[in-house]
Amino acid sequence: MKKVLIITYYWPPAGGPGVQRVLKFAKYLPEFGWQPIILTVEKGEYPAIDESLLDEVPPNIKVYKTKSFEPFNLYKGVTGYKGNIPTHVLSNSENENFLQKISKWVRANIFIPDARVGWIPSIVKEGLRIIDIEKPDIIFSSSPPHSLQIGAMKLAVKSGLKWVADFRDPWTDGFWQQDLKRTRYAIKKDTVYELSVLKNSNAVITVSQSIADLLNKKVVNKYFSIPNGYDKSDFEGFVKQRNDIFKIVYAGSLRKSQIPYNFFEAINSLKVQNRIKKLEVNFIGTIHPDAINLINERHLADIVKLNNYIPHSELIKEIVNADMLLLSIPNTQKSEGILTGKLFEYIAAKNFILGFGPKDGDAAKIINELNCGIMFDFSDSPEEVILEKYNDWLDGKNSLVENDSEKYTRKNLTKKLSEVFESVI
Repeated sequence: MKKVLIITYYWPPAGGPGVQRVLKFAKYLPEFGWQPIILTVEKGEYPAIDESLLDEVPPNIKVYKTKSFEPFNLYKGVTGYKGNIPTHVLSNSENENFLQKISKWVRANIFIPDARVGWIPSIVKEGLRIIDIEKPDIIFSSSPPHSLQIGAMKLAVKSGLKWVADFRDPWTDGFWQQDLKRTRYAIKKDTVYELSVLKNSNAVITVSQSIADLLNKKVVNKYFSIPNGYDKSDFEGFVKQRNDIFKIVYAGSLRKSQIPYNFFEAINSLKVQNRIKKLEVNFIGTIHPDAINLINERHLADIVKLNNYIPHSELIKEIVNADMLLLSIPNTQKSEGILTGKLFEYIAAKNFILGFGPKDGDAAKIINELNCGIMFDFSDSPEEVILEKYNDWLDGKNSLVENDSEKYTRKNLTKKLSEVFESVI
């Protein structure tokens, strides 16, 4: 069996969407002739912790962990922030204080490309040691954080191994970049890093064709699109239960650029007009302070429930039992290629998806292909669609959306990954 050294920052007990892609690849790669070896960070700064994911790590996988200098520890010390750092920490907020603004400026202009840059030396040092012990056939690195791609590049050069870089999000075109106040020097340095990684990798994988096209315009290389997907085994044993109230569920982080203002306006309008009497909207995960302010301003706290991160298996149960699933693609430039992991788990749950984002984007195309929901522009109102689905629920109509989504299973997508490895070596 061939071996692949996988470099990833997010690994159990890290929670959130960042860990799922690599974890599922590692789970299914042996079925296609590849033994994964994991190089990750020890005690990383994660947006959430999910101890239950440790049970999903195959027992025969070797996991090497290294120390890393984490600037986020300094951020906590300066700002007084306690707990896990939420993913929206770089987004601007109405209630930011001076120290928070200064800390963000330092993060954007000193720690380039990101705050995990302190892990790069350990990636190279430990990576060479692992290569000497395990003799892998190829290196595979998945980001964000994109700084690990720099470490992977240096490791590939020193070891002479072929290297495949995986991008779950764009780099310098990432939607979070819009809120960063960066100097021209910082922007230039970040761009140089990005181009260097794209140039030196033997192949590049992205989660969508739009991101692949975006990167290919910068550097011509071998690009492959392997989207996020869903694991059938995660849904085994869950049977949808009828709720005594119409439930809309949003799973995951909600950044500033993702706030669906017209969704909240629609909910408020339906409430004020008394057109919907049994409604609950559950946000599960971190939510940007501006969204919380909006909920309070519209007096929606009795309808909109804010929940902290919950274990992945419990999250699956929530989306399976929802009556409608809310999706929000960042409302930024070049967001057409963003394909969140939650989209595919929404699809697997077979509940109607109410989405906000670019109507010509990759997420909208998949929703239309499977006929499992509707994508609204952020300027559109979803009020009538919400009311229609609510009335269907009142009438007891079957809300399950049947779809042919087999090609988006994690196992099938891992097969595509193994084919990329074979084409490179």
